[in-house]
Amino acid sequence: MTTKKELFVRGVFCLALAWFAVTTMAQDKAGPSMTLEGQVVCSVCWFEADRKVTPFGNDGDLKCAVDCARKGKSQAIAVATESGFTLYLLEAGPLKRHRKDWLDYIGKPVRATGTIREKGTKRYLRVNSIQVVSPEQNLE
Repeated sequence: MTTKKELFVRGVFCLALAWFAVTTMAQDKAGPSMTLEGQVVCSVCWFEADRKVTPFGNDGDLKCAVDCARKGKSQAIAVATESGFTLYLLEAGPLKRHRKDWLDYIGKPVRATGTIREKGTKRYLRVNSIQVVSPEQNLE
């Protein structure tokens, strides 16, 4: 006859096995490591102007980005494409940081490496590494 303790142990084992299967499948949905080149921007302030005409990075944009960061709004990397720009919200990854925001990179051209995932209409970059590049190096 099976005791309550044996049933409990079996239940915990089944839950652990199910959790492992789910996390493995979730990892498979994340893409391979990719490198993106673009500009770190505020994901809210970016949309206040037509960025094909008015580049991001003036004093008003930077002030807006600081205000948004205080409110918990995300920063993103804006990557130029043939049809405009694609924004990837920046997420903490293996890169060790002492900040939870990315304001130290705001407005700067960067090269960032990490894994990309999509959730609904949003794209995310889980950052493994990021470095500021000179404008001549960026977007080549």
